Amino acid sequence: MKLKYIAIATILGAGAGLASCDLDERFYSQASPDTFYTSPENAYAILAYPFYQIEYIWDQKWLWVQEEMCSDEMTAPAQGSDFYNNGEYIRCQEHSLTPNERITTNPFNQIGYIIARAFEAREDLSGVNYQALGLTETDKADHINQLNCVVAHGYMLYLNQYGGVPIYESSQDEPKARNSAQEVFDYIERLLTEAIPQLKTNTEGGGQHGYISKGAAVMMLAKLYMNSEAYTGVKRYDDARTLLEDLLGGKYGKYSLDKTWYGPHTFTNDQSPEAVWYLPCERNKFELSWFYRFNYISGADVYFDCAFPASRYNGYMLSPSRETPDGPVYADRMGCPYEKFNDLDLRKRPYVYKGNGEYEGMFCVGLQKNPHTGKVAMGVRGIMSGKEMIMVDCVNADGKGSHMQNGAENSGIRLVKMPIPNTADINLLFNPDIPLYRLTEAQYWLAECYWREGKGKEAAALINEVRLRNFAGADPDPVPDNFDIYRLSDEYMIEFLGEGHRRTDIIRLGLYHTESWWAHKPSSKEKCVMPIPSDAINANPLMTQNPSY
Repeated sequence: MKLKYIAIATILGAGAGLASCDLDERFYSQASPDTFYTSPENAYAILAYPFYQIEYIWDQKWLWVQEEMCSDEMTAPAQGSDFYNNGEYIRCQEHSLTPNERITTNPFNQIGYIIARAFEAREDLSGVNYQALGLTETDKADHINQLNCVVAHGYMLYLNQYGGVPIYESSQDEPKARNSAQEVFDYIERLLTEAIPQLKTNTEGGGQHGYISKGAAVMMLAKLYMNSEAYTGVKRYDDARTLLEDLLGGKYGKYSLDKTWYGPHTFTNDQSPEAVWYLPCERNKFELSWFYRFNYISGADVYFDCAFPASRYNGYMLSPSRETPDGPVYADRMGCPYEKFNDLDLRKRPYVYKGNGEYEGMFCVGLQKNPHTGKVAMGVRGIMSGKEMIMVDCVNADGKGSHMQNGAENSGIRLVKMPIPNTADINLLFNPDIPLYRLTEAQYWLAECYWREGKGKEAAALINEVRLRNFAGADPDPVPDNFDIYRLSDEYMIEFLGEGHRRTDIIRLGLYHTESWWAHKPSSKEKCVMPIPSDAINANPLMTQNPSY
């Protein structure tokens, strides 16, 4: 939320304070090449444009849908005629998405916009005399290499979701054929390794301003190495371990684990000491509101005592843990996210806003009654119309079977990862920033590296250090030294639930296409990448489709 916004006719309100200073909000209605580059703000505004595109792709949600709805964490079953959506969410669970639908097409296009905007900004800033603007050559190198990291970020999204794609070096390149996954990997690695020495280092120990620091680029590179085996078949866990040990040791900036479970997610989470790269979000400036719209029931304004977005679509929920509300937990090793939380875990409590930015719990579960007002949210659709809303951890509206077409308005536990204030504190709404990289993930990656090396004790200690903050006292179920891959998967799930990288994690662990969970049976390894959209192939005949699509 430290990011301030400069709106320029050609930049559509993109964020500005992405480097080492905060800028007052200003508006420019006219700009031309001979008058634009006259102040530091002009350079920051151009730098900001690709970052706006990164925020846009998250605001459009489809990349998140790929990562969460195709996994064992989240789902969106049909509720009568609502959310059937021609079966697109069913195909997510079945790993049968096609090249001709928005869940595959929109992210592909939006990733391309990120890369294109970064090329354009890099080309513009490369010709700017920074000293004439009162900036330094160090500032220029930092800005250019932030943009190189944005290009790397975009290509890593492509590699992660679609496999090999054409490699472009500038905005002027002609259409090309697809490069191999290994070639794209090498390109990303080169961009990041060349950028890291020239980026600025976070020395604040909290206070993430939306820009890419040295630590953020190191985490990107570590993520590339962590997933190298999934991307290319070549293991690079040793390279990841070296980077992660140095990052956690302070070599690349001042970061530390937050002392509380909610610190990385609260209204002021940009100040968390574990914030490495967060997307700025702030009320009346850049509101990433889709998460609030799609996750909650129509009557959630009553439960939260807050008139947050006027339209609430009641769609996205945790994958169910049970066949019926009082039935046993499913026996599948994967999924059942709500039941994977220990009952003493502070996060498992029903979400309650306590005032002054403080809250407890992380879920809408059970009777949706506000503890302060006493008002109960009522159903408005289908079989729940006019009834008190009691959120249940199952999807079985008619009691005849749990499946993707048998949901009701009260089906599924709802995640409140980004807190919601009451009406009295409405100015806090939308203020939680979106974590792309936080230090806890680096610690879990390092634990995974140790686990792969047979160092179970060291790996468990790293995870248990984080787990401890989730309890009022001792951890009742710490990770044992001899934990298996399913426990590792569960620990990733409960710590990073809903943060938009579950699919990536379980592909890396080899569980995405081999395991069963609710509404999903094992698929095939080819489904670890999405289909190349038909529109992309039509636009560039040199493109080819991924196998099995």
